[in-house]
Amino acid sequence: MLILRSGITGFLPAPSVKENKFKQICYSLFGSKVLDFIGAEAGKNFYECIIKVKDKRIHILLNGQYPFMAFTSTREVYVKYFPFIDEPELSKLFKPYYKILHPNQLNESLRYTQKGEKIIVKTENNLHQDELEQLVYWEPKTVGDVVFNYWD
Repeated sequence: MLILRSGITGFLPAPSVKENKFKQICYSLFGSKVLDFIGAEAGKNFYECIIKVKDKRIHILLNGQYPFMAFTSTREVYVKYFPFIDEPELSKLFKPYYKILHPNQLNESLRYTQKGEKIIVKTENNLHQDELEQLVYWEPKTVGDVVFNYWD
């Protein structure tokens, strides 16, 4: 499955996923277990719902352009590294709505080089030129760093 699709970084042109729908689904599934919902913010390309399940906090991340979801353990807000985790029970709940990305997919190394003006990404992708330039600038290390980012 192609994950690094054109627009996934949040740079136009890009499709979009509805924040309100994600928020509604989270509250309908978890109700009072929702600790926080962090929606669209400048420079951030994903939405985040923080829930508490069985004495642990889980951050549910949803890319703002494509219906790609991931789970991460507790982390500091605005920290660029995400410790992605596998949550099979949560995956089952969200599977009817979103494509759940596995930690192995997200932790895959991002391989790219720059030769003059030309940027060559060896990881499967169809990113557009603006996004390729952002890769060089922000220097993401993994696919997950691209899918869930705080780039301006």
